[in-house]
Amino acid sequence: MRDKREIKPVNSFNQKIDYILAAPALLWLTIFFLVPYFIVLIYGFLTPDIFDIKFEFSLDAYRLIVDGTYFRPFYVSFRMALLTTVLCILLGYPVAYFIARAKEKLRNTLLVFIIIPFWTNLIIRIFSWRIFLSYNGVLNDFLISLGLISQPLEIMRTDWAVILVMVYVYLPYMILPLYSVLEKLDFTLLHAAMDLGANEVKAFFKITLPLSMGGIFAGVLLVFIPALGAYLIPQLVGDQRSLYVGQVITYKIKNIPRNWPMASALSFTLLILVAVCLLAGYYLYQNRQKTKRFG
Repeated sequence: MRDKREIKPVNSFNQKIDYILAAPALLWLTIFFLVPYFIVLIYGFLTPDIFDIKFEFSLDAYRLIVDGTYFRPFYVSFRMALLTTVLCILLGYPVAYFIARAKEKLRNTLLVFIIIPFWTNLIIRIFSWRIFLSYNGVLNDFLISLGLISQPLEIMRTDWAVILVMVYVYLPYMILPLYSVLEKLDFTLLHAAMDLGANEVKAFFKITLPLSMGGIFAGVLLVFIPALGAYLIPQLVGDQRSLYVGQVITYKIKNIPRNWPMASALSFTLLILVAVCLLAGYYLYQNRQKTKRFG
């Protein structure tokens, strides 16, 4: 009994310290995330004016969303974000696996190459791709010089250009969390599996892949969410006849007549859809972990 009485004040003190340390982050999130989104939520139920808003309650913005008027921007955004995420997994996993199994000196060099793109401004990188993919750009000149094509390809202002640039931009966000998981993996388990009769492919799908699901889940979050709300990349290299949600929201804010309630309703709807996807993904991931642990 004496030991328990001595431990309780220590635990209570540790909890207070935890709350104190977490307070700045919670305050920051409250001021710069919860409060702005609360304002966005309120704006979605107001009436648009030519340049501003009228403080009159209205459900017109959400009514337009529900009746399918803005279904296509959501569909395009989800399709492109999902495709970008899948391609990032397919390209990023082998790279992360190779880096994790490389020697320490080579591993550090490869990690630097993965991080180097972050040293350059995003807009500069996107404009570099515009020059590379343009009708009279480097890629078309190179293909013509090789005799593979007779006239320049229309790559810019297509969905393929958006996918290519988005995969380029978000690929490091998939590689780094995968590497952090694979680097801690005990690769002697693979040798043990092969000693027991499994080939390399079976050992990968039975051991490596299940143990790296945490990294895949983290990478999917880091790629899918920003790709879903992307604005700069579709705006600079995409087809303006096929607008993404981020572009529609921007046009509603900056174009005359402005429609702040519609932009707010679209933003809040996107937030809800992302939250639902995250909760569904987390639920499936947790169920898989429980099944693997107790099954």
